Amino acid sequence: MAKVPSKQKLGEREMDIMQALWKLGQATVAEARQELLREGLEIAYTTLQTMLNRLEAKGAVARDSSDRAHRYRPLLKEPATMTAAIKRLADRFFGGSVEKLATHLVETGLTPKQLERVRGMIDERRKEARK
Repeated sequence: MAKVPSKQKLGEREMDIMQALWKLGQATVAEARQELLREGLEIAYTTLQTMLNRLEAKGAVARDSSDRAHRYRPLLKEPATMTAAIKRLADRFFGGSVEKLATHLVETGLTPKQLERVRGMIDERRKEARK
């Protein structure tokens, strides 16, 4: 799959568009706009078209022009893109430390139920590491 060069990182709105495409698999501008609207994100049709064209230029999406309405599909894989975004977040706010990011989330952003799920994941990961 294509990789976006680091100098062409995806912005917040571009990530919103990518998430819509990952959910839909492929979409016309109108279909992607409807998905964004369902998610509560207002974006003008022409703005979305421009952004999809920029994402194509960055290598993040491919455009199929065989029909009257162009269809866009993601070229980037969601898990890899999410990992890169989390790394950027850790770099920007936590000196590159994913541990500090995780600590911040545990201390400020998780409910007791979520903490228990995270504890279970950590315990499971420890068991796997011991094998």
